[in-house]
Amino acid sequence: MATNTMGDDALAPQPYLSAKAKSRMLWLKIHRWLGLALLIPMALLGFTGSMQVWPEETEARLNPQREVAATADPAVITPAHIAAARNAMRDYGAMAELEIGEVGQPLVAQSAAYSPPLFGIAGPVSREVWLDPASAEVIDSAASSGSFMWYMHFVHGLLLIPEVGRQVVGWMGIFLLVSAVTGLVIFWPGSARFLAALKWQKRDGAVLNLHRQSGVVMSLVLIVEAITGAWICFPVVIASVIEPGVEQPQRRRPGGGGPEGEPLVMADAAWVGAIDSARAAFPGRPVSIAAPVAADGGWQVEMAGEGKDATVTVPLAQGGSLQVEEREARPEGPPPATTRAGAIGGVMRGIHYATIGGIVWQVIVFLSGWVLTFAALSGLYIWAKRKLRRRSAAAR
Repeated sequence: MATNTMGDDALAPQPYLSAKAKSRMLWLKIHRWLGLALLIPMALLGFTGSMQVWPEETEARLNPQREVAATADPAVITPAHIAAARNAMRDYGAMAELEIGEVGQPLVAQSAAYSPPLFGIAGPVSREVWLDPASAEVIDSAASSGSFMWYMHFVHGLLLIPEVGRQVVGWMGIFLLVSAVTGLVIFWPGSARFLAALKWQKRDGAVLNLHRQSGVVMSLVLIVEAITGAWICFPVVIASVIEPGVEQPQRRRPGGGGPEGEPLVMADAAWVGAIDSARAAFPGRPVSIAAPVAADGGWQVEMAGEGKDATVTVPLAQGGSLQVEEREARPEGPPPATTRAGAIGGVMRGIHYATIGGIVWQVIVFLSGWVLTFAALSGLYIWAKRKLRRRSAAAR
């Protein structure tokens, strides 16, 4: 006698699905499997994105010990400031640079690099020391890489992947766009029933209700963030589409502006003397000073004046000539775009990082990051719960 190897379920009549229902099932599968496959990176991108909406304020809250008096002037530098900084970084290397902020900000000293780049990104690791301008006391000391906000920035921008991390994040943005659109198609009730569909459904459970409600409400924001994020990650490709054949200027990445090489160990008074020489040569306020890297080299002092900035090279050798390289003062914020693609890219960055749009858009972007993290984690919970329920029913 032949045995039925297909089972009774295969012989049971399958429910009829309309074309609309079949289409919805397809969208649901795409949405579900994208969420499961990209669970961890999506959750990370959402959380780290939220943390960067107010980066300076977040940094200040995480490090209240770096706060100084509003009247403290870091440009008033004495040998005591230099001695305190050098003593704080004596186990890490010679003092390489001193950053001089505005009134009400601390002095920040930096040592020579003592370790290769963390995860292979963002340059070699050095020691940073924060000083109170008023008392010359060390108020904090930390590595230049590895802080909380450092991780927030480089996880969000690179997923801590060297070389190709930005491209990977760009593809995450494209997948997020697909996920947000499919989720909107699945749950969208139509404009006439929008508010009714957001009501709490007892049969769905708390997590599914919150998943649906937060996703529908924030889906358009997530779509905007996905598009702008992908745009930022693929600027060359997008620029070639917008302005084919037009050479695009390269964005200048932040980095150390001091001379390359191992800094010389200099006397405390020599640092102050170099700053005084730069002030005498160029009227203005010192911004930073980098130590010489060779016996025949010189100090590099950055100065800010009225409408003019300058790099003053103060010679180390006796009889050397002091050099002043003047330039137009750089305005606050990013430089104006010189191409149409660059201008659009600037707007995209402003939207993505919430630097334009005011406090309302900042709050919306902040909440959208948390919604993305919750959506990724709750999606896994919903899927696992249904799997367990089906297995339990099959075992009965």
